[in-house]
Amino acid sequence: MEEGSLGPGKSFDYTWTVDADAAPGPNDPSSIVWLYHSHVDSVTEIYDGLIGSLVVTRKGMERSVDDPRPKDVDAAFTTLFMVFNENGRLVVDDQGNTQPAPGGDEEAEEGNLKHAINGYIFANLPGLEVKNGQRVRWHLLGMGTEVDLHTAHWHGKTVLEGGRRTDVVELQPANMKTVDMVADNSGDWMYHCHVADHITAGMHTRWKVLP
Repeated sequence: MEEGSLGPGKSFDYTWTVDADAAPGPNDPSSIVWLYHSHVDSVTEIYDGLIGSLVVTRKGMERSVDDPRPKDVDAAFTTLFMVFNENGRLVVDDQGNTQPAPGGDEEAEEGNLKHAINGYIFANLPGLEVKNGQRVRWHLLGMGTEVDLHTAHWHGKTVLEGGRRTDVVELQPANMKTVDMVADNSGDWMYHCHVADHITAGMHTRWKVLP
């Protein structure tokens, strides 16, 4: 095992010092999102899921010393739009055995591209539920290749992006955006990428505003 590496079942705590250059700017909302990911074998490991987000709250806007969530927001979600390329990855078959993902022809290779939101496809992403009237913050992330040009789109409500009213936010690889809404329209709504073939491939889910 290489020096500094961790074995199975082990953990390590990272500590970041957040300076003014990482904090929300004067035209930002009270919290903003940043991407982090592995840089050992970046492309392979990002597709394996070694990617995440950090949310930084403006000093003075935190709820308490022990609770860094911004006090002007009732609920917050982070959603990553990315086409996970599983070509050449190991897959588990029906018997529980691992083997390389099928490939070698156009149909098989295309089938290994998972058009996902937070790694979930075809409306299986759980947890996007808020109560009617709540102030909701959405942290939006994009990652991937030149095919990862995404347009996050909400049904049922609009958002404010830098003071601009919209219901579609553009994302490119390594984009990080934060938008706000007041969820005052009860219902079970679609949330998806509006690129046509991305919708067909499963890059859609639902978000709920409970009465």
